[in-house]
Amino acid sequence: MLLEYSNLINELWSKYKTYNPFTICNQKEIPIEYKGIGKPKGDTVYLFDKPIILLSDSISESSERYFVCAHELAHVELHDGLQSYYTQNHTTCAKTEHEANLFALNLCEKFYEEENGKSPEYFDELYKQFGVSEDMMEYL
Repeated sequence: MLLEYSNLINELWSKYKTYNPFTICNQKEIPIEYKGIGKPKGDTVYLFDKPIILLSDSISESSERYFVCAHELAHVELHDGLQSYYTQNHTTCAKTEHEANLFALNLCEKFYEEENGKSPEYFDELYKQFGVSEDMMEYL
């Protein structure tokens, strides 16, 4: 596992006993809604300071929904309160997207281990099970 977010991910495991981003969101009472959004395939919005994760209905039946949900969960965990600044500042946007991708990749790797009892041997296994795209290989 990449080390950048292992402490936070281990804290989530300690509290929720899973690495499944949907279960974590459910237990944290973060609603997940599928909407007719295009790109990006996910977004996090806040209503009365409470996060709501929006996922594209185009991935509702796809394994990719796991990675996208994990990515949006990362924004809630790592970037809470930065939404308006984040949308106005390109440098912050690039940095927070990079951080969310790293977190999501780490979480999906641990979720793979939870589901399969072993670490993935090949990146393709993360793609098949959780929709982690090949462009995430640069983070390894």
